[in-house]
Amino acid sequence: MTGPTSSPTRLRVLLHAADRTGPPMLARALLRQVTSDHPEVQVDVVAFRGGEMVAELEALGPVTVLLHDHEAWDHAAPDPVRVAELEAVTGVLERPDAVLLVSISGGQCLPYFPEAPGGPGGAPPVVSWVVEQGEDLHWLGTPVDVAARTDVWLAGSATTRDELVVRLGPAVAIEVVPEFVETPADPAPEVVAARRDELRGGADDLLVVGAGIATVRKAPDLFLEAAAVASHRDHDDAFVWLGGTDDPLWPLVDDERQRLGLDHFTLAPSVPDLTPTLAAADVFLHTARLDAFPLVCLHAVLAGTPVVAFSGAGGVPEMLGDAFVGAEYPDLAGLVEQLDRLRDPQVRVQVAAAQLAYVAPRFTAASAAVAVVDAVARALAGRSAQETVQ
Repeated sequence: MTGPTSSPTRLRVLLHAADRTGPPMLARALLRQVTSDHPEVQVDVVAFRGGEMVAELEALGPVTVLLHDHEAWDHAAPDPVRVAELEAVTGVLERPDAVLLVSISGGQCLPYFPEAPGGPGGAPPVVSWVVEQGEDLHWLGTPVDVAARTDVWLAGSATTRDELVVRLGPAVAIEVVPEFVETPADPAPEVVAARRDELRGGADDLLVVGAGIATVRKAPDLFLEAAAVASHRDHDDAFVWLGGTDDPLWPLVDDERQRLGLDHFTLAPSVPDLTPTLAAADVFLHTARLDAFPLVCLHAVLAGTPVVAFSGAGGVPEMLGDAFVGAEYPDLAGLVEQLDRLRDPQVRVQVAAAQLAYVAPRFTAASAAVAVVDAVARALAGRSAQETVQ
């Protein structure tokens, strides 16, 4: 990857936050691969809000966090004094050769540069790598207006691409550049065994794990319903949901768990390293109502655990290809039937192997990050050609 001049390329990544959610983890995987494969590339990160991943991102390059912790913000009517302060912060940053939004929500940073990237006057090209669907795409329009500020469009999945075509129009070029994760190190067998015993809590049958923020779209409530259906079929399964402790559905799901008397249903905080938990699980059950390309499912597959999910609810069928196992949304009973099929250990091994064979060559950083790098390079070349013509 080379820049438009002889100096090393400078790539700036914009994030909505530096918390332990999908886009920052995707950015970390990308930047680790870029700095390994292209040591000549200098990278920095601007995050609209901070989070627990700041130190991990700082290990790869400078990180600038715009807002204070828990600071309220209204993009439609921001405080002009704070806007001036943010512009003073971004104004001293060295100009990059290209700007990459890792998720459209990272575009929240764009209005607060003194000369907004993507504008006239030789500003660096903006590449928007969109990994969302549904209402999360509201950043396309005012007041942030990512659509007007973007030079090159990438979509993290075909399902996201299809929705962008509807919103932006068929004349806009949108390239599918799949999301990916880093290949994890295998956890020690004794660590996995200890985690399995901890999560089972005395249950005799399957250990079923789900994970995500506790929102209607991620659907921990449907995960709870699946546990209830399995319990009514006289299975003694342990269902464990990780994450979302501060989210609105958490207390509601916990209240319902108590009402249903599901002794082996656990709501647990997220952990920095999911791999031992995912490796301990017999099945990873993803009950999201809509999820463009859930990275946690890739993590589960790479940990050797079969994934069961809805089709018609985002990008999991695209992610797993012919190895997809699940049911059409909202057929929860069909999803539980797939769990029943996976009660056979041999079937679990076969499904896990098929899913791994499909995922590993397509959606790991080592194989897939190059497509993002190439897209940024093409954006640089296109901008250089425009400047030459002018």
